[in-house]
Amino acid sequence: MPDTEIKDHKVKVWDLPTRIFHWSLVALVMIGLITGFLSPEWWMGVHLWAGYGTVLLVIFRLVWGIFGSEYSRLETFTFTPREVIAHIREVFFLRPTHYIGHNPAGALMIFALIFILVGITLSGLLVLGGEENQGPLAGAANYQVGDLAAGIHSTLTVILMALIVFHVFGVFTEIRLSGENLIKSMIDGYKRVPDSIKPPTHRDARPLAAITAMTGFAMISGSLLWAFSTMPPSGLLKMTENEDFQTECGDCHEVYHPSLLPRASWTSMMASLDDHFGEDASLPPKTAIAITAYLSAHAAEEWDTEAANRFRNVSPEAPIQISATPYWVRKHNEVDADIFKRKGVGGKSHCKSCHQDAASGRFDDQNIKIPKE
Repeated sequence: MPDTEIKDHKVKVWDLPTRIFHWSLVALVMIGLITGFLSPEWWMGVHLWAGYGTVLLVIFRLVWGIFGSEYSRLETFTFTPREVIAHIREVFFLRPTHYIGHNPAGALMIFALIFILVGITLSGLLVLGGEENQGPLAGAANYQVGDLAAGIHSTLTVILMALIVFHVFGVFTEIRLSGENLIKSMIDGYKRVPDSIKPPTHRDARPLAAITAMTGFAMISGSLLWAFSTMPPSGLLKMTENEDFQTECGDCHEVYHPSLLPRASWTSMMASLDDHFGEDASLPPKTAIAITAYLSAHAAEEWDTEAANRFRNVSPEAPIQISATPYWVRKHNEVDADIFKRKGVGGKSHCKSCHQDAASGRFDDQNIKIPKE
């Protein structure tokens, strides 16, 4: 055997729970990114479940970082800034030190990924509660909080994608420099270690302690979330139906939710029924006054839903036309014009054709179902 050839042996480094965590997280993050950026909005339900699953995985990893086997423990890959800088310098000069578990740069990436994922999931819960009036924080977060969280959520997601690129680049760089197939190691759990490196005394996992800790955390956090979930959604009103509104308006077209226009637009519309989009829709004064009062009492200003907040900004040229509002135009520009011509859709004015919860004023993304014909 040539003197330059280094003798090595196999060491079991990654236990099964760590490997399952790793690949499960890869799958859920990919699902989250695809459903958040590429899939249509009605895949939001899948996006939410990917987020919930990510939360559980991150919590598990932190607990397993205390009670897992040797190289799964956080203390085995907690390095000082000086050690991280020294390792990066070694990689730059193509002479990195061999580490049995995570190296300093890889450890830094793991902590960064966990930190960003925690931020993404927390901000996602605030978006879900504040903007969508769904989830355990629907009663605690208003639209303003949700809208602010949406910006943070998007920014952190972009950072996450950058970290993923750096992580993949780092993995393949280490594979090339060390000759160790790290991807295979995270599948079977084994790494090849030079005989000159003596592994530390191995500590077995403590699954019972981990299960106890996870159960306790689940009970505490679950109780808190359940308490929040009992609060009524902050942005929704209890609205009784108005018979005149349903009958008089519903005789000619779909009855639109009052939150889709501000008070001034409804008042202007009801005052000009003699020229209602080119037709005479005049009503007896008493009936018109009653409907106007009803619409004003339940106009967009009274709601804190995403639709109400978005539709308050009307078109200056067509302030009484829902489908002319900037938000409506921006969102529906993504819809192929031929879809509106389908018999099951019937045009741009038929909200209920695609939004199954249009009558409630919620317009949840996962309740969008576009007719195929």
